[in-house]
Amino acid sequence: MPLFMDFHLGKGVKIEEAKKAHLKDLAVQAKYNVKYLQYWVNEEAGKVFCLMEGPDKEAIMATHKEANNLEPCNIIEVDGGMYSAFMAYGQELDDDIVMKNEEEPDSGYRFILTLDIISLTSLKESINFDKLKFPEKPRKIAGDIINKYQGRILQQLQDDCLIATFYTPESAVQCAVGIKNDFNNKISSNIDNSWNIKFKMGISVGQPVTEHENHFFEKAIEQSYRLCKIAEEGEIMTSVLVGKLSVFCDQEIEKKTLNVINEAEQAFLDRLFNIVEGNYPDEMFNVESLSREIGVSRPHLYRKLRSLTGSSPVSFIRDLRMGKALTLIKQRKKNITEIALDVGMNNASYFAKCFYDKYGILPSQIAV
Repeated sequence: MPLFMDFHLGKGVKIEEAKKAHLKDLAVQAKYNVKYLQYWVNEEAGKVFCLMEGPDKEAIMATHKEANNLEPCNIIEVDGGMYSAFMAYGQELDDDIVMKNEEEPDSGYRFILTLDIISLTSLKESINFDKLKFPEKPRKIAGDIINKYQGRILQQLQDDCLIATFYTPESAVQCAVGIKNDFNNKISSNIDNSWNIKFKMGISVGQPVTEHENHFFEKAIEQSYRLCKIAEEGEIMTSVLVGKLSVFCDQEIEKKTLNVINEAEQAFLDRLFNIVEGNYPDEMFNVESLSREIGVSRPHLYRKLRSLTGSSPVSFIRDLRMGKALTLIKQRKKNITEIALDVGMNNASYFAKCFYDKYGILPSQIAV
């Protein structure tokens, strides 16, 4: 049967209360052909996450309703591979509660690292896209460092970036710093010209399900990707919550090893991405449109974006359009003119110039 995970938000929830509710669920689960497997309790955040097998979401809801007269805030179906990548670290169970150690429950927090690498090239001939976007040697070394810190690479996500998940904030941060130091050393020597690259990283923290998510760790993955995209060359950008969950990470933040955005900046960044990603196919969407939709003046938008991303609003919109174009090119389903129109640019020559400025190669030079 399919796997499901649900999410309950209850201020002041205690482990003993969660245990009692779980026992009631177990008492009626057979009636609805549901099997409760394990659950996570985060007392501080007031959140409980339950993993179950069942025929459908309706059966899960019916079990909770009869057993405890409550409905979950959200239920999502979970791919088994994604569940294992994020959640299965050999933890012990205490009456089905997942434990971090003998005394501390696993809160469900996981840490997401996104690494973006771009080859710098001036080649005149057509080249393979994969080699252009994510060169083999850096990918191999990054993978080795991720493995060293017990990270797990999410192969099926974001084909233009490498995304990995970690059990602790320390392992995610140490991994990012290790990649940064190793890459910088190789870039500075670059004997065989295989390290003519630029790179940046983002680290986020999240839990399996939130109230409005449709996919497993959807928000955390999205935030890590966005943090990576706004980081400057060679930077590690992270959310402030990563530091709050670890003294070690807080120390790295103080040493300026990590660049941090606070919760208000994260909220602004999310609104910014949501607006641009929702409008980039419209060729009429521009800085004025963005300023109007986000509700700030153009000068304020310029200052805020410069502070957060180092980019101007014009560059920010253009870069997101180019990123989407790059993904569409790799899909090999449309020609260059169609892709240009899909990202809101009706002038093919200008589109090619913008693409070249960002990636160092013309769209037509990428082998298909």
